[in-house]
Amino acid sequence: MTTTPLKFATLLIAAFFFAACGGGDEPATTTPEPTTEQPAPAPEPNVSFAGPTFEMAMTPIGNEMQFEQKEFTVSAGQTVHITFNNTADNPAMSHNVVVLQMGADANAVGQASMRAVDTDYIPATNLDDIIAHTPMSAPGETVEVTFTAPSTPGDYTYICTFPGHYMTMTGIMHVEG
Repeated sequence: MTTTPLKFATLLIAAFFFAACGGGDEPATTTPEPTTEQPAPAPEPNVSFAGPTFEMAMTPIGNEMQFEQKEFTVSAGQTVHITFNNTADNPAMSHNVVVLQMGADANAVGQASMRAVDTDYIPATNLDDIIAHTPMSAPGETVEVTFTAPSTPGDYTYICTFPGHYMTMTGIMHVEG
């Protein structure tokens, strides 16, 4: 009868050995360590507008330093085509249309433009503030620009950068989501 307890002990040790070795088909699970890292910000959505191009005809108010069209509204990502017809007849009334980034300092862009004679009054120091611009137009000329509206909804200022005009020749492009 001494063999029975010995057999039982041997079987118990063997069972323990096999259980400790694993051999199961299920993968081991681990609990992830908590992290203090902040998630990366979500990228700005890539907005593309499948609708028609927005056509905007603009003019100054006679020989005044003002746009007749003070505002217009487009969709985010929409193609925008501005045709500026300079109807002024005073030779000092050259104009352009410069669309600025949301939050850009129109005063800083306007002041910098006064020193940008060689670049048609588009200041190289403020190019990041400019979304799009027409060429400068003399009285009687028509100029155009086509661009894609920003994907971020909001209000975007447009100005004329001919020296001194930016103070009164301004408007708002509203971008809707």
